[in-house]
Amino acid sequence: MLARLIRTGQRLWQRSRSLRPASAAPGARSLLLLRLENMDTLSAHLGKAGFGHLLVSLSVRLNRAIRPEDPVKIPETGIFAIVLTDRSEAEAMRVAQRLQGRAQQPLAVSGLSITPVLTGVLIHAEGARQADLDETIRNARCRLAQLGVDRLGGVSLFEHDPALEGGDLPATVAEAAGTGQIVAYFQPQICCDSGRVTGFEALARWNHPTRGLLLPAAFMSRMVDADHKALTRRMIRQSIEALKFWDSQGCQVPTVSVNISNSELSDPDFANSLLWELDRQDVRPDRVVLEVLESVAPVTSGSEARQNLSLLTKAGCRVDLDDFGTGYASLDAIRQFGVNRIKIDRSFVMGCDIDPGQQRMILAILALAERLNISALAEGVETREEHGFLAQMGCDEVQGYAVARPMPLPETLQFLANQERNAGELPGMPRRSAG
Repeated sequence: MLARLIRTGQRLWQRSRSLRPASAAPGARSLLLLRLENMDTLSAHLGKAGFGHLLVSLSVRLNRAIRPEDPVKIPETGIFAIVLTDRSEAEAMRVAQRLQGRAQQPLAVSGLSITPVLTGVLIHAEGARQADLDETIRNARCRLAQLGVDRLGGVSLFEHDPALEGGDLPATVAEAAGTGQIVAYFQPQICCDSGRVTGFEALARWNHPTRGLLLPAAFMSRMVDADHKALTRRMIRQSIEALKFWDSQGCQVPTVSVNISNSELSDPDFANSLLWELDRQDVRPDRVVLEVLESVAPVTSGSEARQNLSLLTKAGCRVDLDDFGTGYASLDAIRQFGVNRIKIDRSFVMGCDIDPGQQRMILAILALAERLNISALAEGVETREEHGFLAQMGCDEVQGYAVARPMPLPETLQFLANQERNAGELPGMPRRSAG
């Protein structure tokens, strides 16, 4: 009986091989790389949580549309790599176009209907022409970076070309910073009482030679320590230059804020190099605000980070605790390291004018800030209604699209002139104490 079953199984296996579609190509492998083109816009509009949900939904949708043996990889945020096996070039192209079309169907995210736009590159290889998968992914990324505008939103077929790898395009943020492609955009922070500008936050943008202006969501996820350090050095230099520029134009800009990660805080030379640069440029330390994430607060950091922050705050630099409420902060650390201001995360600000739950959270944070005698700034304020509620509840400052989008340094002059002219014209609701 067992022998008969084995023979029957062998006959069925041979039959299944003989019934393989003519388009099949045993041993062939194709790589489809899909890039989310409107990622920057969606990330800014949906926020971190909503954008993360969108990426997960796209990954699930792609996985459900292909065979289990064709895995989906995510080499970086907004990039989906799909390996297609045992398919001819024509069949792989049909599958690639079907997947791209499926991925571009509307998705429901955070109560909104979102339509992703994806561009695809398909690299097909058979037999000896196949390269290592990681090499093929790098090759496909080079192809994506070099696509013309006319090919965006479609799927393009290529062969693997080792000569492309390396190229003349910077592959890392450190390389981009070294070639001047990382530029600072500045988003204003305004006082809820007077409407005057209290400072600007410097935000990194990658002026990519082929992909245009990239938001941090497009490159932050794959950064290593060397990238963080190069990015921070570049942003600090441009921020200090911005302060000098505003001063030379007679503009009253008290501070500029720079995001600092744990990579920089853990560098033993960070504080001394920053203070040296401020002294060289003749800029007072109290005009530089160091934005430190609550999740990498000094209490959870190493001794180097604590020493750096202690040295910088003693010299006069200010410290903001960013994304407050989303991590874990020690109240003792806030006191010990002289935190001047907490930044209320966008996740608490969104819909605060109509959501009682959001209102309770914001009132609690504002009451805490008042008791600790530190300022509170709400970030990600996108509507006049949110702005009005925050001003009424006693929030000190706001930042977000309701005020202005991040802008290149030259454009800040016109914004400052307009804001000075219209100072005091806030949402119109009287302030009251959070306590």
